[in-house]
Amino acid sequence: MSSISVSEAARRLGVNVPRIHQRIADGSLRAERIGSQWVVDERSLLEVAERRDAGRPLSMRSAWAVIAVSDGDDESLRRLAPAERSRARQRLQRLLSAAQDRPAGEDAARAIAVSLRSMFRKRADRRLFRIAPADVDDLRGDGRWQVLVDSAESGIASGDVEGYLAADEVEDLVKDFLLVPAVDGVGVVVHVVPQGQDPHPRSRLRLAADLAEHRGPREEARAAELLYELARERKPAAR
Repeated sequence: MSSISVSEAARRLGVNVPRIHQRIADGSLRAERIGSQWVVDERSLLEVAERRDAGRPLSMRSAWAVIAVSDGDDESLRRLAPAERSRARQRLQRLLSAAQDRPAGEDAARAIAVSLRSMFRKRADRRLFRIAPADVDDLRGDGRWQVLVDSAESGIASGDVEGYLAADEVEDLVKDFLLVPAVDGVGVVVHVVPQGQDPHPRSRLRLAADLAEHRGPREEARAAELLYELARERKPAAR
């Protein structure tokens, strides 16, 4: 996406210019200085606006409970209190009710992707890195990954490495592969979860949330399609 002026960013968010400068200073809004002026990354602005307008995200525990329900993972659900299980089922049903029809067009897919991003944002700590191209295959084959987001499974070819990693493995992985924190030009997406958290390797709902966070039109369309498939499969059971 392109960059926009600070005044335009303020207009879109409905705030004053000093508030934009404050967000730039605290790092919550990506921007760069060109000459004597700041310009704001438009994608970053959209992320800020979306988070402000979206509903409150689920806690990590609640997010994974909804994913467990979508998988029919009775073992994980037995660890929850009855009220938690009931809330997780209700939340899944509300999410799937918005995906009963196949998404038609980018706007419909984006609306579903926004819901996924809002609802599941806290399921993991999403960290972005760059990596030397020569190390990509070795990183992808590293045994410390709990789950790799498979491009074949997602239906979208990608040269990036994306996966779920236990929190106590992150520091060593970063050191071993000389990963560099990134904002743009990302080659590695690490979803950090607590030790012992099951990232549900075969979950289409989890994969839809992963794809939605990329914010590209192809990824959002595929995320919406996965949710539609899940809604269609579960519809007879809901009657």
